[in-house]
Amino acid sequence: MRYGGSTTCIAIVEGFAIRAFIDAGTGLMAFRSFGLELAGAIPVFLTHYHWDHIQGVSMLGEVWAGACLFTFIGPNDPEQMLTGAIRPPWFPVALQDAPEPVAFEGIDGPTTVGSITVTAFPVQHPQGAVGYRIDGPNRSLAIVTDHESSPDYDDVVAEAIDGVEVLVHDAQYLPEEAASHVGWGHSTWENATAMAVRMGADELILTSHDPTRSDTAVDDMIQAARSAFLNTVGAEPGLEIAL
Repeated sequence: MRYGGSTTCIAIVEGFAIRAFIDAGTGLMAFRSFGLELAGAIPVFLTHYHWDHIQGVSMLGEVWAGACLFTFIGPNDPEQMLTGAIRPPWFPVALQDAPEPVAFEGIDGPTTVGSITVTAFPVQHPQGAVGYRIDGPNRSLAIVTDHESSPDYDDVVAEAIDGVEVLVHDAQYLPEEAASHVGWGHSTWENATAMAVRMGADELILTSHDPTRSDTAVDDMIQAARSAFLNTVGAEPGLEIAL
């Protein structure tokens, strides 16, 4: 109830206007409840194409109304991935039949959105995924939502997010759960705090909560993480991070 039943969606906001989204889970549909409006052109940066990160696209009325220019940006071939998933018989209508304008782009270097720069980097997750570094005028944020910590991949991530002040990092499993979830593509709070310490972050936000974990259990996980990195909170609906 507090940490949210929606799947991952992060908005890049200037004033009250959303300028971009990172991921398009079911949280995508909630933006009006926070008093926000869509800008005329919206890039949607996708970390990968598993259901929990794209399902909001199918239910967002503005996509089907042609209300603004949505450009879906992601690894490999976002057009093939999204149009293959959002179509009958899995959904009543096909994304490829949405009214113009809907566009698709592969990841090709850093992208500027207003005063923000968005840069992708690889993370470890089944079928592949990316994280995003978001550099603002005053602070930077790293989004590492679906990542299974390992020495080799952690080196790649640490290099990509060097100097970032705020780390949003996967912490789906407790340390005692990790051994039974090898290869599932998620980390523990110990992995998250280790990365925050390694990169010298100011703030750590634990994300990708296990959907079976209660609010109280998430609270307990955050408290445990604070023993290793004091300035730790849990991702929740409406959380704001100033850049």
